[in-house]
Amino acid sequence: MAGISGYIPDYKITVGGEDLRLGFNADILSLSLTDNCNSADSFTFSLRERHPESGRFAGGAKLKWFDSDTFREGGEVTIELGFRGAKMQKFKGVITSVSLSFPETGMPTLTVQGRSLYDRLLNQCETLSFENKTDSDMAKKIAETRKLGARVQETSTKYPLVSSGNDTYAAFLQKRAERIGYELVVKENTLHFELPAYLRGAGPELTLEWGLDLLSFSPTLSTYRKVTHVKVRAAQTSLGRGKEPIEGTADPGAERGKLGKKSASQIAEEINGKNEQVVDDHLATTQEEAELLAKAKLEASSIEFISGRGTCDGNPKLSARTVVAIKGVGETFSGHYYVTSATHTIDGSGYRTSFEVKRNGR
Repeated sequence: MAGISGYIPDYKITVGGEDLRLGFNADILSLSLTDNCNSADSFTFSLRERHPESGRFAGGAKLKWFDSDTFREGGEVTIELGFRGAKMQKFKGVITSVSLSFPETGMPTLTVQGRSLYDRLLNQCETLSFENKTDSDMAKKIAETRKLGARVQETSTKYPLVSSGNDTYAAFLQKRAERIGYELVVKENTLHFELPAYLRGAGPELTLEWGLDLLSFSPTLSTYRKVTHVKVRAAQTSLGRGKEPIEGTADPGAERGKLGKKSASQIAEEINGKNEQVVDDHLATTQEEAELLAKAKLEASSIEFISGRGTCDGNPKLSARTVVAIKGVGETFSGHYYVTSATHTIDGSGYRTSFEVKRNGR
């Protein structure tokens, strides 16, 4: 985002409904917010401890913040981060860790860490059984059970009987999502169960160019054991007697949402020849479903073709689960990437964003 360095970094932290900026005499030293896909988001902030009596050093006496109820474990936290008038990064979660540091010199510091409401899916819960339901139906039900809103992309295949078993709801839904190429995340109060943005044909949200707003970038390309063909076979137990076996296939170039002119599977086949992955899936009951599962397997392999890490000037528009364009890093590595993680940090050095990306072609 050109000219963004002229903006003023800003944030708002609310703990237990109390705004840390309003009448809260604390020195926030740093704030870091990490936005992920397929896992929990997290935050960390540090503040300088204070003695309740003005001018005194907190040398073993009662500590103002740590001994108060403000930062108790399990407390609800909301964070908005970005620039003044444009705090686009938003987070809701709970405190999971608090720690104190008493240095040899200087004032003690309190560090508060927490995770998003994705953790509601990690608690071991009662087993749920789903009869004649789709994967999207299952996601909606679990969201309701865990008191979350739901943003779910509809699926069509209904399954006779599926149980969550002894898995956590997160593990159960992640397996369902991975099987069909979906992602599972919780953003603020809402569970998202949908295709990644790059598979939905989304274009780049922003452009980063090395030497301008892209401060550093380290990409890695690997064709090691890259899958070129996928075959999904319906297990015979799912078919009636006398029915033809169902097989779904995905050949090189079948990836949806290519982030390059030539896909990873096509490049890998040219270099190493055919490398077929054969999967037996006892739930697949139709040719259409088997083809979908084969594509999902091929895409899961291809998106690991190029991975990279980078840092840029602080940019609240840079979020996980979005597509970005990276320029100025050579013909092979310039192009569109899918952001899998973004960490926004505001401290004494200013505002910066570090990120991780992946790409399924070049």
